[in-house]
Amino acid sequence: MNARHTIGALVILAVLGGLLYFVYQQPVPVDPRAIPREPLFSFDPEDIVEFRLEMAAERPASFRRIEEPPAEAEGAEAEAAEAEPAAASFDEPESQWEVLEPSGIDADSYLVEGFLAEFYKFQAVPLTGEVEPEWEAYGLEEPQRKLEFKLKDGNTVLLEVGEENPSGYARYGRRNGEGPLLLLDTEDNKALLEKTLFDLRDKRILPMEMNAANRITLHYQFGDQAAAADEMQRARQLGLSTRPARMGFERGEDGNWRLREPRLRTDTGGATYLATILAGALMKKVVQEQAEEQAGALAPYGLNRPRIRVEVSGPEGEATLLIGEETSEETLDATTGDATSDGSNKFYFAKNSLRPHVFTILKNVYDQLNRDLEYYRNRYLFDFETSSATRVEINGPTGELLFERRGADWYRAGIQETQMAELKVDNFLNSIHSLRIQSYVNDALNQFATYGLNDPWVRVRVTFGEQGRQETILFSRQGEKFYGAREGEPSVYEMAPREPEIMEGNLEDLIS
Repeated sequence: MNARHTIGALVILAVLGGLLYFVYQQPVPVDPRAIPREPLFSFDPEDIVEFRLEMAAERPASFRRIEEPPAEAEGAEAEAAEAEPAAASFDEPESQWEVLEPSGIDADSYLVEGFLAEFYKFQAVPLTGEVEPEWEAYGLEEPQRKLEFKLKDGNTVLLEVGEENPSGYARYGRRNGEGPLLLLDTEDNKALLEKTLFDLRDKRILPMEMNAANRITLHYQFGDQAAAADEMQRARQLGLSTRPARMGFERGEDGNWRLREPRLRTDTGGATYLATILAGALMKKVVQEQAEEQAGALAPYGLNRPRIRVEVSGPEGEATLLIGEETSEETLDATTGDATSDGSNKFYFAKNSLRPHVFTILKNVYDQLNRDLEYYRNRYLFDFETSSATRVEINGPTGELLFERRGADWYRAGIQETQMAELKVDNFLNSIHSLRIQSYVNDALNQFATYGLNDPWVRVRVTFGEQGRQETILFSRQGEKFYGAREGEPSVYEMAPREPEIMEGNLEDLIS
């Protein structure tokens, strides 16, 4: 290497060294999370018997833990209780809470317990310096938020929250009205700094025990009388809604919900989901806490003539849910003064008979309650399970056929009994069991002749189950239309037009 190259390399090395020195001499930005913190509270959440929230532009709210009465167990009962402790239950929170103020509002004990369970992670940075800071400079002469906790030992702990610090990642605070000045990280203490009464209240749109309910009735605003079957038929022909003015559901002994008004075969999944929606749907926003029951007071929300009225009955009584006019975030903002980032979301005003509040619900909750009758109807003709079938009778283009199961094998009855090839009958049963109803044509009485079902193209009767239950299905062909019906029931169903050819093939396979 010549001298010129050596000098050039030394110059480059010197420049790089200078740059590295400059970089390492620059101050490193302080990570707010790296600042040492200490627990904000020294008590356990279990020690809280009452707490109070005060927030700017919000009503104060006070909560109290409901004390459980002492268990009364004496003698043998007490010994049994000690020997066999009760299994843990996940149906109830560890403690029940009530709202002392404002009145007319119930606490959601799950949410309150969840809020208190976060207390272990709340932390603060004590700021040294002034022994008695100028509280006004930190917004603590008139705090934006106060949280007061009453403990089992009779002591009270007060936390006041002031303004945001200049860096914007924390708020100033103080405990029990005295120093030191605290810095409260807004991310670490998010729940403590942001929870409101609405966050901790019972927000169920129908606050009753739905697991014990036994009847649900839906009424719609266009009438109080059940639509006749011929009116429903005309609606279908015109492509109009097939939702009657009233639909009633009852819970069966198996826990599933079924249509009872009108009494039709039910998709228990859809009907049971209706009950699930009523049990789990939550208020989106409370727009009026104390609404008078008079029609005039409810008129601005469309609740004097509701779109939907839901009635729920159970052992503990009855409750009603009213759903009124549609609204939007934009409209709500103008009414309540709240600011939102998106005014396009749709909501509906609602009110129940158990609470005085007018509130809003999400559009998808309204849509679920506003389903047409067909949504709740069974989409399949047969109820039997293939494994439980014991006898199959078929009258159709292949003549009269009779099959009986003995043990795991099927036999075809006739002058000479014949054992069927493995799975042939099961395959046929699976094919008819999977037939889906394409549309619900008519539910009026004595309409089979209109659709050729009085003289069916194919008639299938299946005997199944230990009790020997029977289902008989009738099929007819009229031009390109293919209809089905259950013997003993008035409803006529339209099936897919290609099903007859498929069924003919399945019948041929059965006897080949």
